[in-house]
Amino acid sequence: MLHYDSDEVKKLKNDIVESIINIEDLKKEFASMRGESYTSPFDIEEFVKYKTRDDFDCVFDMLNTLDIDFYDERWKKEDWVAVIIAGIVGSIADFIITKTDLLKPLDNELKNILSSKDTKSLQETLDSFSNKFRNGNSAPIDFQDFDMPGLKSIHEQFSYGHDPLRFIEGICQMITGMYSGVDIAGNAIKTTFGEGIDNPIFAVVSYVAHMVSDLCNKQGIPYPGSTFVMQFGSQEARDTLAAAYRGQLFNFRTFLYQSIPSLLVSIIIHAWAIYDNYSKTGKINIRIGSNLKYQPMLLVANTMIVTENAISTALMYGGYKNPHNLLRLNWPAMANTIRHTIKYLRNEHARIKQNGKEIESLLKEYEQKDYTIKSHEVIQAELDEEFEEFCKKMEV
Repeated sequence: MLHYDSDEVKKLKNDIVESIINIEDLKKEFASMRGESYTSPFDIEEFVKYKTRDDFDCVFDMLNTLDIDFYDERWKKEDWVAVIIAGIVGSIADFIITKTDLLKPLDNELKNILSSKDTKSLQETLDSFSNKFRNGNSAPIDFQDFDMPGLKSIHEQFSYGHDPLRFIEGICQMITGMYSGVDIAGNAIKTTFGEGIDNPIFAVVSYVAHMVSDLCNKQGIPYPGSTFVMQFGSQEARDTLAAAYRGQLFNFRTFLYQSIPSLLVSIIIHAWAIYDNYSKTGKINIRIGSNLKYQPMLLVANTMIVTENAISTALMYGGYKNPHNLLRLNWPAMANTIRHTIKYLRNEHARIKQNGKEIESLLKEYEQKDYTIKSHEVIQAELDEEFEEFCKKMEV
C-alpha cells in the first residue's frame, strides 16, 4: 500500500505538476501561433512550488488550484473547535439535567399546566375519542387488577402497551383485546380486558389518542424501554423503578429532558456544517450535516456526553450496582452514540463498496483494452515530436 510520504507518490505528484505546466505552455504557444493571447487560469509560478512541497495538504491544494470538483473530508482546526464546543455544551446540559435540581422548577410548572382545567378537558376529549372505537369500553392496555406498590395506580409502568418503545405490542393489544404486562413481583400477566378493535387503522388511531391523553397527566407515560426492566430485571430494580415512576421522577418527561444535550449537539454541528459548506460553495444545504465529514463529528460530540455522564455518575454516586444510579445515566445520549456509530460504519462500508466497484470496473476496462504503459519521459518525447511535426506543417 502506498503512502503519501513514499517516493513513488511524490514522483507521481511531481510528474503531474510537470505535465500540467507543459500543457499550459503548449496552450500559450498555440494561442501565439493564432495571433491570440492566452492567460492561464492559475498562477504558473505558484503552481511550480508544489514540486517542492512534501506536506499532505499539497494534493488538496493542487485540486483546488485546478478547480477539480472533490469533497474534502479532512477535519480542520475549526471543525475540531466546533466538535469540542458542541461536546462541552452537551456535557454541561447533561450534568445540569441528570445531576442537579435546576430543572425542577420547570418540571413543576409543566406539572401545573398538566393539572389545569384546559389540559383535563383535552384528556377527557381524547379518552372519549379513543373509547368510541370500542363502544365506550376500556382500553385493553389499562388493565389494573393486580398488586401495585402504593395507594395510587401506576399501572402504566407495568403495562407493556404503555411503553413508547413497545408501541407495536400496544397496538396489538388494542386489536386483540388481550392485555400483557407484569405485576410487582415480575410475574407475567396476560388476560383479556376491555374490547379489541378489529380495524387495524382504527386501533392505531385509538392507541395514539390514548397515549397522548396519558402523556398529558402529571404521572405521564413510562420511560421508553423501562418495562423491559420490570419484565427481566431484579426485584430491587423493579421496586426502584416503580418508586421513581410513582414519584414522577422517571417517566417520558425525563426522557425528553435527557434528550436535550444530544439535541444541542445536533443543532451546533448542523449549524456549523451549513455555515462551513456555505463559505466554500455559496450554497445553503440543510442536509449537509449528515454527510461523510460532519456525521462523525456528531458521533464524537455525543461520545463526549456519554463519557461525562458515566464518569460523573460513578464519581458522585459510586458504582452501578445500585439501581438508582441507572436512572441517572443518559440513555438517549447512549442511543444517539450507537445510532451515529452504526451510521458511520454503514457510510464507510458504502464508501469501500463503491470504491471496490470502481476499481473492478477499471480493471475490467484495462483487461479488455490493450494499454501500453509508458513512462513520463517517453510520453513527453512523443509530445515533443508531434509538436515539431505540427510546427513544420504550420511553416509550410
